[in-house]
Amino acid sequence: MSKKNIIKDLLSLTSDLKHNFFKEEPIIDRRKSVRNKEEYVLQTDIASQEYLVEIAKGYHPDCKIISEELNNYHDLSFHDEGLVIIDPLDGTHNYYFGLPMWGFSYTVFSKSKESQESYIGIPMLDTLLSCYKSEVWAHNLNQEISDYKIEPKISKMNISDQMIAFDNQFYKDPECMKRNYEILIDNSFTTRISGSAVFDIAMILLGKLNARIWHDTDIYDIAPAFAFMNKHGFILNLDSGIEAKIKDRRVVCTTDMTLHHQLKDIGFLFKT
Repeated sequence: MSKKNIIKDLLSLTSDLKHNFFKEEPIIDRRKSVRNKEEYVLQTDIASQEYLVEIAKGYHPDCKIISEELNNYHDLSFHDEGLVIIDPLDGTHNYYFGLPMWGFSYTVFSKSKESQESYIGIPMLDTLLSCYKSEVWAHNLNQEISDYKIEPKISKMNISDQMIAFDNQFYKDPECMKRNYEILIDNSFTTRISGSAVFDIAMILLGKLNARIWHDTDIYDIAPAFAFMNKHGFILNLDSGIEAKIKDRRVVCTTDMTLHHQLKDIGFLFKT
């Protein structure tokens, strides 16, 4: 099956999710506890996951499917096969409360855990982003709008001129995250907390954000960054500043090669 076909199928999901957002009241399938905080799982999460699982079975049948809602993402070292890592609805609470910052992702990794291809759907922007062989393309739901290639620019910019997105789950590491956010507020141009990792990654690729910081994340949130930022930016371990691995939970994604050094200079709190 060709790349053209998988893009067509993922555009169909993008369209369906947008349609449902406007036409159907979101329904809670179940509630789950994450570190004593209640989070929703919507029927939309489940339906999107089922669709993406079928795509994975069709296009990447030899890969192990990893997903947030399958709850099988905790230790990837057990898997010696290729992986398809999906996030069927990133920004579930945004979707539930009618906010537009949400999307889905589908990323393929080789047996050696190197990223192979990735897709991010941002339905409220009518957009599917694809990364294949290090080329990034934007595809629109409107067939009259031609696909176009995206080439994010590597930059060196003072942090005082940067717009940087930040974690929304402060309960995971409250002392460190609150302190770092205060530091970022005082030193960056401005900050954003969207509540959706894939939305923020897409905004970096589209040149709307300079960076996104995670203090305690999971692979389904950041998987697409390993593909999209491979040649078009940096995905770094937040503490060491070296290239991130898929097991890392503290990560910064940026197009600025100097950002990590600047975070050190302004007193960002790191863990050793």
